[in-house]
Amino acid sequence: MNSVLAEKRMLRKEILMCRRNLNRDLIAAESADIAKALFDWSVYRQSDTIMAYAAMADEPQTHLILQHALSEKKKLCIPVIGEAKGTMEAAFIEKLADLVPGKYGILAPDEEKINIAQPDMIELILVPGVAFNLKGQRLGMGAGFYDRFLKKTRNATLVGLALQCQIIDAVPCEDHDYLIDYLATKDGIINCKTGKM
Repeated sequence: MNSVLAEKRMLRKEILMCRRNLNRDLIAAESADIAKALFDWSVYRQSDTIMAYAAMADEPQTHLILQHALSEKKKLCIPVIGEAKGTMEAAFIEKLADLVPGKYGILAPDEEKINIAQPDMIELILVPGVAFNLKGQRLGMGAGFYDRFLKKTRNATLVGLALQCQIIDAVPCEDHDYLIDYLATKDGIINCKTGKM
């Protein structure tokens, strides 16, 4: 195994342990602040087609964001895990009830009534991660779902959602790892190109 992969694996284990030990009230409070920062952000307000995700219990919670996007009549799509290993697509939902437990127990669009989005139609993508830094480097779960999908999204602005414990100084990266453009935190939206809010 190369040294970057080993570093990633060690860091992933460390941050996930930290994240899983967080108090649920703290996660809820930080998530509400992240959602508010997004709602006030001009890029979010001006984006008509958004890709978000249904969060796991120890991630920044996205329920408020999904609800808000739908109430604002934005076209909202959610990841669907593909048949081929490490692949995913995005599918539109019209209401939160369209989400059902999918692979890995994560809520996903009901495959019975799937409506796939063209990746280059998506204007804003909320990207999950294990860890981020202010330069836009991101550590994912290791399967490469987002890195492969993001190659197809030429027009999208990428924003990571991060709890405070997920923001670190250095993230080990490889050439195929995608950088995010912005980071949404409890303190506001950080521009990863400038490192400033």
